[in-house]
Amino acid sequence: MFLKVLGSAAAEGWPATFCACSACVEARRRGGKDIRRRTTYQLGESVHIDWGPDSYNSMIALNVDYAPLRHLFITHSHQDHWCPEELAWRKPGFSRLADDSWLTVYGNRQTEAGFVAEFPDPDPLRMTFRRTEPFERFELEDGLVAVPLTASHADDDETALNYLFVWEGRGVVIGNDTGWWRPEVWDLLAQHELHVVVMDCTSGPLGTGPRDAEKSWVGSHHLNCEWVVAVRDELACRGALAEGCRFVANHFSHNGGWLHHQLEEYFTPHGILVGFDGLELSV
Repeated sequence: MFLKVLGSAAAEGWPATFCACSACVEARRRGGKDIRRRTTYQLGESVHIDWGPDSYNSMIALNVDYAPLRHLFITHSHQDHWCPEELAWRKPGFSRLADDSWLTVYGNRQTEAGFVAEFPDPDPLRMTFRRTEPFERFELEDGLVAVPLTASHADDDETALNYLFVWEGRGVVIGNDTGWWRPEVWDLLAQHELHVVVMDCTSGPLGTGPRDAEKSWVGSHHLNCEWVVAVRDELACRGALAEGCRFVANHFSHNGGWLHHQLEEYFTPHGILVGFDGLELSV
């Protein structure tokens, strides 16, 4: 089993489309790990997390095969994480699907509304939608289990989700977009042994840290560098991190300003990896 980061940017990508800020100009000049697509992930051959506007580009650039996908987990309805129209290419005439191909899309109420509006009859595309509720357990194939977690993100009328995946006792957490988790999420994660954790770092070096939480929007909707370290430390205190756990900061906005090497300078002393497009980790 592997987890592959197919995108590592926030909503606007990096460099942003029309942006002339110094961070975007330098990213264009440097290329490589400083070019960041909108965030999605591939877990093994059959599971994908989020389906944003860069899904096709990621497939080509990172040599990913979507044909074996069977499970698509959506975190929330914001368009950098959910572009249902990009699934329309499963229609007959656009793709020849394998005989056993069937894609189940999982998500919250708002995600479901987008799916239904786009695909009033999804059967010809061999798709179905399954509404998720926080902490509901989904048994997938080969012993893989998925558990939606309540994220601290999105609007008041939408419950955004993070996801815990467990395979042969090994836990993987996809933790963006989110701020500091609610108590019930911490309690559940403390019951597992986590081998890979990916956390939101949208704000980069901007915003205040955990000691000034009441003064900052950071920590309630997104995280910054200080908060990512605080999440890692809290999970460690609760005994949730397996020995050798790979802890990854990901989902960066150019507004934070720090390029990949600057983020590494901050996180490496803390034992935290900096996500980039194409990063692949064994589970």
